[in-house]
Amino acid sequence: MQEYSHGNQDGAREAVEMFEKLINHDKESYFDVFQIESIFDFYHEKNMLDKAETAISMGLRQHPDSTSLQLKYSTLLIEQHDYDEAVKVLDYLKELEKTNAEVYLNLGIIYTKKHQKKEAISYYEKAIKLVSTDELGEYIFEISFNLNQEFFYTEAKHLLVNFQDKFPTNDNILFELAYAYDKLEEIEKGIDVYNKLLDINPYLENAWYNLGILYNKQEKYALAIEAYDITIAIAPNLSEAYYNKANSLAQVGEYKEAINAYSEYISYSYPMAVTYYYMGDCWENLNNYELASKFYKMAVDIEPDHIEALQSLGRASYRVQDYETSVFAFDKALVINPDSSDLWLSLGKSYKKMKNPADAKRCLKRALINQHENTFSWIEMYQFLEENEKDFTPIPFLKKLLGKDQTNGALHYLAAIIYNKSNNDEEALRHLVIARQLLPDDLEEVLNEYPSLVSMPEIAEYINAQR
Repeated sequence: MQEYSHGNQDGAREAVEMFEKLINHDKESYFDVFQIESIFDFYHEKNMLDKAETAISMGLRQHPDSTSLQLKYSTLLIEQHDYDEAVKVLDYLKELEKTNAEVYLNLGIIYTKKHQKKEAISYYEKAIKLVSTDELGEYIFEISFNLNQEFFYTEAKHLLVNFQDKFPTNDNILFELAYAYDKLEEIEKGIDVYNKLLDINPYLENAWYNLGILYNKQEKYALAIEAYDITIAIAPNLSEAYYNKANSLAQVGEYKEAINAYSEYISYSYPMAVTYYYMGDCWENLNNYELASKFYKMAVDIEPDHIEALQSLGRASYRVQDYETSVFAFDKALVINPDSSDLWLSLGKSYKKMKNPADAKRCLKRALINQHENTFSWIEMYQFLEENEKDFTPIPFLKKLLGKDQTNGALHYLAAIIYNKSNNDEEALRHLVIARQLLPDDLEEVLNEYPSLVSMPEIAEYINAQR
């Protein structure tokens, strides 16, 4: 636990200045225990652990029996993850100072970090019994913070709930309680705690920010956006608030506003692939595929293996007839995920548009090998064969496939399409009924692709009866 010198500030500053001069010249001089504590606290507070260690080592050479310096040494050992050595020091101290709460607190922290929960809780309980009333709030925060950091959220929550009434306005304790509720998916309780914090101080940007996160988890995006707007008003340089606001805006379909928020985020932080990817997604939702492609490309430039950006770049480039980029993106994505039927299908369609039938057929075959019951891969293969192979005869091709697999719904959709085109309404309807039974989710998209099916009275009657 971090301690601060309560002595004369001028004396502490002079001790630090003298210590700096000595170590710069690789010399040592005498300091009393209070001065060593002040020097240690100064560096420890600034997280300058090397100098804190030099100071405490010097102090223990000069005052080897000082329990206060040994206690600070144990704190340093904990932060250096040397838990076994810290336990040796503390086990020695607890025999000398049986009523020193900080000894038990530090032991509790060690066993928390070692994930020995039973021992940790036992030492924390001893520390709480021994600590003075003035320091109790600080101990409750320190214990709950360490429990939360090591994923003991239930234990942190129980401790904080038990002491909440004693410290109803303690920011640190309330923040730790809200954090525990969040991690335990008790979102409504977490929101209540953040609102208590904001009743105490409505200008706590962290409370507004975290409140936005919890509203997002509840899919209350309008409330989340409002919370982020207030966060930004209080702390306009808090870049993550712009990012989270942008995500919430995208969730409610406010894509232009989301793009503006992402742009604000980028102005305050380093550009990341995921940010450009989300901006591309917003432009794609606005049907601006050229700008979508631009931002997906920027995402891929930063992170070449960002598979979602690669897939989206391929898709958007295809829409603007930039088939070369589309092939590049889908090909790169397949290096990462070679078993994706959708990627093989998309790559095959891109090659087809580039008038590269050999590669198109190769990719369409791979799509079908990886996912034999993909309706749209079969439709694409059928269309390809019909357009590129002069000797292709659809019905014998179909019968051969169905002879091998009568339970494949995708083939029955294909049969309905082929028989419809051959004006065989009876067979088209028979296969469509079977297809719908086997793969009901594909029906609407097949009808969108082949509206001529619905023009057949028998099929139209059947479909209307099912709806």
